[in-house]
Order: sequence, then structure tokens, then C-alpha cells
Amino acid sequence: MQPNKIAVIGAGTMGTRIAAVFAARGFAVSLYSRTAASLEKAEPVIRTLAGGDAPVTFTTVLADCLSGAGFVSENIAENLALKQEVFRQIEQHVGDDCLLTTNTSSVPIGAIATVLRRPQRFIGLHWFNPADVMPMLEIVRGPLTGEPAFQQTMALCRALGKTTIAVDKDVPGFIVNRLQYALLREALHLVSAGIGTVEDVDFAVQSTLAPRWSAMGPMKLMDFAGLDTVRNVAAILLPELANDTHLPAWVLDRVEQGHLGVKSGRGFYVWSEEEIKTGMEHRNDIISLLTAKRSS
Repeated sequence: MQPNKIAVIGAGTMGTRIAAVFAARGFAVSLYSRTAASLEKAEPVIRTLAGGDAPVTFTTVLADCLSGAGFVSENIAENLALKQEVFRQIEQHVGDDCLLTTNTSSVPIGAIATVLRRPQRFIGLHWFNPADVMPMLEIVRGPLTGEPAFQQTMALCRALGKTTIAVDKDVPGFIVNRLQYALLREALHLVSAGIGTVEDVDFAVQSTLAPRWSAMGPMKLMDFAGLDTVRNVAAILLPELANDTHLPAWVLDRVEQGHLGVKSGRGFYVWSEEEIKTGMEHRNDIISLLTAKRSS
């Protein structure tokens, strides 16, 4: 049984595109934001992605958004106390059979669930940006998540045309972000140590690691390399890899100066409006191409 109505909480970048994904598949969607301005910004994006007649309503009243919902997708800031407070309110306005999901990449599922009366129906559903393009979602079991909640979430993802992986332990970063930040730590170390420039380290990933990893994952690649070879290389290399627990000072300096990346026009790179637009289009085209290749 698919839910009759999807309640999407939060109309930022993620919430807006998640609402569009559901609407494009014919689900009735209600999108909630605390401010009308956010909803006004979200509506044309959703209409473009899901169609002008997509079944979406927009509201600044949480109770209206949740009324009759069978599935909730929460997409607010990465703040435990804030998420707990929102879910306290959510549980007051939904039926006992409503499935509750949080789209978080860092807040523990179990910690949010401590405020819920029925934590067995609560689960992590981690989307990746842009939600309408990225093909895979992480389904994260909390300590008290029930098997029915997991199975229902997986079935709904299939109905959306998404693939899934199961995260069976509620660890910070889950699977994808842990892998991503392990690579990021070494990339930043290579720049900090003067071994390579930002541009060259990026190009090394784009030109070599990315195409290899799009064909097969790291452990399958190691099978092709030979595990005896992996053992010999690891004995030399692993002790040399970075184990920093904080970002390097030169990155934190950029943050303090307001150089936050694309959103401020400057980060590791300087960005013009045209470069931002072209870069986003190029990224989405590549992701769509790889997705089509996997499904063919």
C-alpha cells in the first residue's frame, strides 16, 4: 500500500526537490515551510521538475501539511534539538500508521527517535543533492526502527524509481559520507603538505578515480588488482595516510573570511554566475548519463 499523501517538511534545496520527485510520480504532496518566501521560491522549481499540474500544495501551517499524510519526509537543518522539536509536533498531527523519515547526513537516527512515542515507525532516508537526479538513497535503521518501516520505505523508494542501500548501524555519516570524507581528508592533506594543488588533486579524482569507481566499487576493484597486491601496497601506504580530526587551518580561514564556495562566489575556486550555471548543468548531465548506463 502506497501512502495517499506525502508531507514534506522544509522547503530548502533538498525539500523542494524531494517534493518534486514525489509529485512527478503522481503522489499528492504537501510542502511545509515556516515562511511564505521559501514556498514562493520552491513552487516554480517544483512546477518545472514535476509539471505545472503536479499535485502539490504549499503551506506555512504544519498541521495542514500533515493532515491525512501517510508518509513524512523531514528536511530541516542538521540540528538535533531542532529535529526533535519538529518530530514532537509532527507526531501530534499524524495517525499511528504514518511513516516518519528524516533526511539527515549527520544527526543520529536513534537520538531523534528518543522523543517519539512510536519510534518503531521512524527511519532515516538520506537523499543526495540534487534529489531529482541522484539515483540512490540510503535507508538508515535506528536502534528501534521496526522491520515494517524498513520494508515500506524500500518499497516507496522503488516506486520513485530510486535504488537503495541499507545502513544497518546508526553511525555518523552512514556509508556515503564516511567514504566521501575519508577521501576529502586525504585530499586536503595532499594540498596542505604541498604534494599537489587543489586543481591537480581534483583532476586526479575526476580523471582517474571517478571513472574507475563508476564502473565498480573499491573492493571489487581490489579483487581485480589482486588481494596480495593490496596487502603489499597497504603495508606501505596505510601508515602514511592522514588521520587528522579537524579541517586544516587554511580551509577554516576561508570559512572565517566568508569564502564558502558557490553560495558566496568564492571557496577553493572563484565562481562567476555563468560558471556556476554551467557547472551544475554539467554535473547533472554526467549523473544522468551514469544513471542511464547502470539501468540499461
